[in-house]
Amino acid sequence: RRQDQGSGNGGMTAVLRLVGLSGLLWAGNATIANARPADCILIVQGQEIIRGKCDFTQMGGDGSFQIMALNGRYFAQVLIDSPGDANGYWNGDPYATHAHYPLGRLMRDGACWVNQTTSVCAY
Repeated sequence: RRQDQGSGNGGMTAVLRLVGLSGLLWAGNATIANARPADCILIVQGQEIIRGKCDFTQMGGDGSFQIMALNGRYFAQVLIDSPGDANGYWNGDPYATHAHYPLGRLMRDGACWVNQTTSVCAY
């Protein structure tokens, strides 16, 4: 679970983020319609989930994005909070249409977003 730090409008920020996430955590037709080919890697808990060609979809104007295996089995989303800092999510269950499993806080490392257990890369 994500906890907003600081004071002031942190509660409102959290509410707005949740409202925004409710629309972003779906791999429906609107998201897929804007996909373009890319080379991708998704590693979760040391297990390689996606490697190779995938569909890449930019989400919003802040650099947030989704990668999806060409067969639609798995996908992951990186939702940018600030430059170099993001939260990640993935569907976890084959062909599930919601990114309901958190990947945690991710830091940018070149074309990848990583933490101790996860890598989400798009080239």
